[in-house]
Amino acid sequence: MKKLLKKVLSLALASALLVSFAGCSSEKEATVIRVGASPAPHAEILESCKDALAEKGYELEIVEFTDYVLPNENLNSGDLEANFFQHTPYLE
Repeated sequence: MKKLLKKVLSLALASALLVSFAGCSSEKEATVIRVGASPAPHAEILESCKDALAEKGYELEIVEFTDYVLPNENLNSGDLEANFFQHTPYLE
């Protein structure tokens, strides 16, 4: 009985290790960050940040909005990770 338990436990442990290493690779995929922005100037500013973020392993996806309500709704629903169009005077 103990031999069978050891074999089952060893097999389970080996399987767990195999599954955990299956996700590892030498090349990591970039983490995608979706940011909602007004076309100008906010989307233009974000565009200049893409290369710096790519060096750190992030892919910046800019979603342009011409409406000031939709970015907040998309952020609230989880379709965006952030929005970039409001400024302090607007929020006050």
